[in-house]
Amino acid sequence: MEFKDLKKGYKLIECENLEIAASCEAHFEEDECIVNEYYQPYSFLFFVEQGVVEIELDNKLHRYNKGSFILVRKHLHAKVSKRFTKEEGQAKTYTFIMPDKFLRNVIANFKFEKDLQPIGERILELAPTQRLHNIITNIKTAVDNKQHIDTIELEANIVQSLRAIIDSNHKLAILFKEFSLAERADLYLFMNLNFMLKTSLKELAELSGRSLSTFEREFKLIFNETPHKWVLKKRLQLAYDLLKDPNNSVSDIYLQAGFEDLGHFSKTFKKEFGVNPSVIKNLKVLKATI
Repeated sequence: MEFKDLKKGYKLIECENLEIAASCEAHFEEDECIVNEYYQPYSFLFFVEQGVVEIELDNKLHRYNKGSFILVRKHLHAKVSKRFTKEEGQAKTYTFIMPDKFLRNVIANFKFEKDLQPIGERILELAPTQRLHNIITNIKTAVDNKQHIDTIELEANIVQSLRAIIDSNHKLAILFKEFSLAERADLYLFMNLNFMLKTSLKELAELSGRSLSTFEREFKLIFNETPHKWVLKKRLQLAYDLLKDPNNSVSDIYLQAGFEDLGHFSKTFKKEFGVNPSVIKNLKVLKATI
């Protein structure tokens, strides 16, 4: 098993049917706050190991303290904040990214009661069971020490833990079923907040709840551009914005912007902006030193 370092303080463990993101953000100010806007194509479960997580949804603030397990429905447009005190020094979370296939596996062979009513919840705090805590402990040990972890066994343990929670409260079964249903995403929000996804066009269409032909047709109507050209321009603009920070190097930026080859990135960047990225970088460094 290989840990992927996507950015500083962020590691990704890839299982067969889900991904686990170990995230650690550190700043130096008292009660520092990190805010991100989300519109995820997947439902996810996250655990707050350190700090506080706040989710702003429909002008209502949901606050989750250390030790909380929170289930969040896919295609939820919300602002997520992570806060921590100077004494804590950083916020730590573990996020289990759960595709529909994984959730369907959780409720496989479950006999639904006929009178179960839809819950309709988009955010739900789960009971912090010992089995879930054991999973977190194993993941934390593996991440901190870069040890091997059996992802097949890990995924099976997560499934069993969630099934145990459902068994203790059968009303939650319908919630997992609702979370696993196909949904059509708001394409404008979906693309603007997920253009960094490394996936095929067909998979991107499926994540948005559309067939490939419908996705391409609606995309053209909304953005007046093909998906490939639009995503390329968004990533190039991201790279341009990252170059404004004198601490970023061109060799780091092209990876952060989703490019796999520095030469291809430089050539594409020059075609879009008329100059090499190193020219923009040097101008920003010069201004920062004046």
